Amino acid sequence: MVTLSSTKVLQLLYASLLTFDFSVAASSTFGYGTAGVVSFVGRATIGTRGQSPSNVRRSTNAARSSIQKSYATDASDDVPMKDLIDLQTHTVRPSPSDVLSHLSKACDLLGIEAYDVYGDFTSIEDQSYLRKFETEVATCFGREDAVFCLSGGMAQSIALMIHAQSDTTTTTNDNDGTLAFACHPTSHLLLHENEAFSELLGMEAVIIDPDDMDAASTQQTKYDPEVFKSEGYCGMTPMRLHHAERLISALDGSKMSGDSFSTYPSNIPVTSTTVSTLIVELPHREIGGKLVPWKEVEEMSRLCRGRKIKFHCDGARIFEASAGYGHESIQQTAEPFDTIYISFYKGLGALSGAMLIGDKTFCADARVWLRRMGGNLYTVLPYAVSSWDGFRKNCITNYSDGSGSIQYDASVFEQRRQKLARVIDSLSADVD
Repeated sequence: MVTLSSTKVLQLLYASLLTFDFSVAASSTFGYGTAGVVSFVGRATIGTRGQSPSNVRRSTNAARSSIQKSYATDASDDVPMKDLIDLQTHTVRPSPSDVLSHLSKACDLLGIEAYDVYGDFTSIEDQSYLRKFETEVATCFGREDAVFCLSGGMAQSIALMIHAQSDTTTTTNDNDGTLAFACHPTSHLLLHENEAFSELLGMEAVIIDPDDMDAASTQQTKYDPEVFKSEGYCGMTPMRLHHAERLISALDGSKMSGDSFSTYPSNIPVTSTTVSTLIVELPHREIGGKLVPWKEVEEMSRLCRGRKIKFHCDGARIFEASAGYGHESIQQTAEPFDTIYISFYKGLGALSGAMLIGDKTFCADARVWLRRMGGNLYTVLPYAVSSWDGFRKNCITNYSDGSGSIQYDASVFEQRRQKLARVIDSLSADVD
């Protein structure tokens, strides 16, 4: 058994936390570094306050690399990897055999006695555990329906296609422009999906880059995800209302302050596109879990509604975001959005799984697209059971007592937020 000194524990925590950003000026916003624990953005500066975003990214990455190398080469400490404290990990997982054993118990607790078959698309809630699960999640989010998906990449691709083909989507300048969506430069769709939106969906991304838009120059830097990833993103600003307003102004052909937008990867002028969707990630994972101020989220929703642009939430960590905003219900966090994607394998600890949440028409279309994309397997039982169990354990009151009472409980993620806030306070005091 390896015993770590308090200094070494703080150094290891510091190495992990450098992945996240604490350079925000005094603010009431919260942020999350991981789904399993919550970071309190603005409470710790770790020597980055006052630096430019690009300098923060470089210094942060260099410091993290230096610390990681020191532990990799310090043979005298001989600290096994399993004993390192890593705040980037989504959740602490039991062994595979323990997980599968627990799934058997979860089936009993959830009353699952039959398999789902090809998504149970035509089944009603009383006939299908999967439909009951989907309905339960939709109800907690205050929506009509939800669709279980195997991955977030598939779920968000489906959402993009449905919104792009929506009858309510307007074309810019009364022309049939190239299909596009708008997002922050750190969106998962840009950095981690090998441009699936372009290669599979034939869509373009209009990138709302706060660093470019808030700089003295109004000349937009050409986006390159590989350069972007190599330089890092710590210190970057989350999407703000004035960024979205300037995009809308550019779509309407009136260049506010000389703003010029083009798309990725084809570099098409934004005025030649049909932007059907604005995606906002809550929280922004890659930049330390920063959140868009809540009032601005609500204003973005009204802005999109007036322009007939769908407002979609990348809510892979929406439960953490909800705690960060101080919301008592997840329905309140979901309310401004037309559609929401959530993940089950992060803060909820499932094997894998995601869900798209929206109205009945959207979800009916999503089931069609799920089949087209090969996502409705003969059965998704192990993933769906694991996801439902994780949702119940972390989000539902009195799950384990078998009472059958379904009421959202925000306390689990609020306790995680408070726990990491204490860690950040301790680190801040150590740095000072």
